[in-house]
Amino acid sequence: MMRDDFKQSTINLLANRVGWKCSNPGCRRTTRGAGTESTDVINIGVAAHITAAAKGGPRYDNNMTSQERRSYENGIWLCQSCSKLIDSDVQRYSVDKLKKWKEISEQMAVLELETGTEGGYTTDREIIKFLVCCFDRPAFRDPICQEGRMEDFDKAIEDTIIALNTGILRTRDGNILRKSEGKSAISNDEWREKLNVIGDMLSALRRRLKIAKAAGAYSTYGEGEVMYCFSDRQLGEWFDSTREEILKILSSICEDMGMSGLRFPRNKYRW
Repeated sequence: MMRDDFKQSTINLLANRVGWKCSNPGCRRTTRGAGTESTDVINIGVAAHITAAAKGGPRYDNNMTSQERRSYENGIWLCQSCSKLIDSDVQRYSVDKLKKWKEISEQMAVLELETGTEGGYTTDREIIKFLVCCFDRPAFRDPICQEGRMEDFDKAIEDTIIALNTGILRTRDGNILRKSEGKSAISNDEWREKLNVIGDMLSALRRRLKIAKAAGAYSTYGEGEVMYCFSDRQLGEWFDSTREEILKILSSICEDMGMSGLRFPRNKYRW
């Protein structure tokens, strides 16, 4: 079976535009480095196809031409592990998701060039203060019953996960607002472990929301179906209590550093 493989020039372009780092925002692993011999270079990166190079492959699009499949626009630079990951769960790692990964990674590479460093914050205290700002958003202030579009809520949680993992704070349309380091750069073991727990809880929020949507646990109404009503009260309470627990854990880190705990104002509405 014929495959629409990338040319070497396209492979080089994909790698160079992200600084030879994995484009998964939760990974960002460096994929190129020195080998044992003075002239050796080791590369563990892969120019992966967003839509498959051959029929029957992950995310294959029959409407694409052969030239489109082998084009730069259809490629993404990943480490070998993430390349395997995206092809193991095509529903989770959709075309849109991979294109967003690529966009974020290229923006991060540009920002690193502009600042001359991979992060603008280096100490534990500076990183934690940055992460606190990432949680100061309506998705952590509004009760779930008063949220607007659930799609926007899910996007806000996703952006918070990316900020936690990579130190990138973005606007809703994807532009980078600020750059720090991710939670892996925290030197205090206890604080880093608490941030890992927060990351797991954020991922659980997204998984539970996806299940709730599939199960019809909430209904939409209003023009454009922008309002939501949870028929499962216990589920709604779980979303609220889980977010409150996340903020408590983050507050405990702040208090350990001698900072005030989180005091985000709660938005209250009357319909």
